Amino acid sequence: MYQDPKRVRTKKTVYLDQYEEGVIIALANYLGVPKAEVMREMMMKEAREVLGVDLAGLTPSITDQAS
Repeated sequence: MYQDPKRVRTKKTVYLDQYEEGVIIALANYLGVPKAEVMREMMMKEAREVLGVDLAGLTPSITDQAS
């Protein structure tokens, strides 16, 4: 089904308080994408920044898609 089985996403849990969840929901609604996509994009962006990985231009972000 998938060309690379390591790319299969599994369900994980992130614990947020109501205020944090509200921010994620508002952003997802604004962008018109699922909450999971917003969270995944945010986590991967932070990880790339912390690790110093520059993937600019390789993968469009959800904010690019909303424009």
